[in-house]
Amino acid sequence: MKINNHESNVQILKDVSSNLISTFCGDMFSFALGLMLLHATGMSLSFGLSMIIMPIVTLIGVVPIGNLVDTYPHKHILVISLFVRIIALFIYAITIHHFSGMGKLIPTIIFLAINYVSVNVSNSGYTASVHELVNTSHIQRLNSLSQAASSFASTFSPVIAASLYVLVGFQSFIIFQLAAHFIALVILLSMHFHYANASKKEALGPHESQLGKFKLGLQYLMSHKFLRYLICVALFLNFIFAVTNVGLPFIVVQHLHLGNITLGILNSSDAVGMLAGNLIISMAPELKQLAKILAVTMCAIGLALCGIGGLFVANQSELVVRIVGALMVFTVGMSVAFMNTPFGIYMLQMSN
Repeated sequence: MKINNHESNVQILKDVSSNLISTFCGDMFSFALGLMLLHATGMSLSFGLSMIIMPIVTLIGVVPIGNLVDTYPHKHILVISLFVRIIALFIYAITIHHFSGMGKLIPTIIFLAINYVSVNVSNSGYTASVHELVNTSHIQRLNSLSQAASSFASTFSPVIAASLYVLVGFQSFIIFQLAAHFIALVILLSMHFHYANASKKEALGPHESQLGKFKLGLQYLMSHKFLRYLICVALFLNFIFAVTNVGLPFIVVQHLHLGNITLGILNSSDAVGMLAGNLIISMAPELKQLAKILAVTMCAIGLALCGIGGLFVANQSELVVRIVGALMVFTVGMSVAFMNTPFGIYMLQMSN
């Protein structure tokens, strides 16, 4: 069944609304979680815990999660995954206060492991279901506007989280996150998934083993040289950003003592850059020459990250770090937008 333009626009509106709410509350929760652990343990690991758990969970789940998404209806997978996330967060909320100091890492690690399994399932399911939500002509708009909504929410969430953390405490952020999950679940249930190839998947799925399906995907990957290049670029950038995500909060809050607000401003500047980049992409014609776009954005990211490091060494003034650092982080965010969104569109086109 062909998806008409009106229905595609309605689906985009629902998806953007869900991303806006989920990202806003999710980023506030993540920021508050990092601050809570940082104050409880005094370790830079507090903001980097997810950077350790997420790739481990992703690596372990590559085969089963990919095959799960390829075998079962995507809407069912997304609903169950979100429901699991709600249960895990509720259990975490009632157990975290029974631990203190370093002990808070125990329930947090367990929660994050379960949460990232669910997130990986949801992300894979959502990526695979884009063609079931909108027609081909709306894919770029859906991706760019969804990313823009996430960036818009991320723009304000760190500053608001830093301001509210002292006033309301960590428990309130858990309540915000639970509310966001329930709203996202309601929106998801109202969305219509067009399963054009459902019968084909059901016919093929049971006859392939888990490892066999993975080998088919690996063979497909190895047959596309440019796709292998993109994955290598992604691996390198993920490593760089993992180091930055761990080191930046520790340097700003613990080493330079510039406070939570400065950290919130820097994080928001990154989101503002991504917002600006995605809004430009949403209004632009179909993007081409992906290789040139990636080369330019990688150069911009490298120069901006070097500038941030030089700034921390040369000038530790709070005002200078907030202004100059924000501009550099803004550059990183915009560059990432011009890298992620075209890459996502390319992957969707490859899978169509």
